[in-house]
Amino acid sequence: MRRLHVHFVDLYTRKIVGLSVYTTHAVQLVLAAFMNALHDHPRPVILHSDNSSEYNAEVYIEALQTVGVMISRSAPGCPWENGYQESFYSQFKIDFGDPSRFKTLGELVLAVYQTIWQYNHTRIHSALKMSPMQFALQAAQTYNSGNKEGVQ
Repeated sequence: MRRLHVHFVDLYTRKIVGLSVYTTHAVQLVLAAFMNALHDHPRPVILHSDNSSEYNAEVYIEALQTVGVMISRSAPGCPWENGYQESFYSQFKIDFGDPSRFKTLGELVLAVYQTIWQYNHTRIHSALKMSPMQFALQAAQTYNSGNKEGVQ
């Protein structure tokens, strides 16, 4: 059984905001991750991805257009245009280890979610010098304190 996961990352905070795990590489994988991201996070203005078939599926494009998300795609054969994803996946593979070690899909899903939680909450991001969650909280505090000035 092939086991796949996909995620969406907020480029500013580097937080993983949407996640999905499936056994097939189909549009349901990316659609579920996108809907997962929308559940707890604001609608993105732009969503960037590669050109694989699941991101070009009519139902996926319609979902993005319905909520007003602009679609951005890497040029074919240019993985560096999706460098944040490529970088995350290469490190994730090291952190996560061999996915075939799990006996059930449930064990795999639990381990993927645990690894993503650790990435978001405790792992120090090399560019941020803190976890993505710490950075997001710090950015929100800075934004909120800046917006309170001049308001009575």
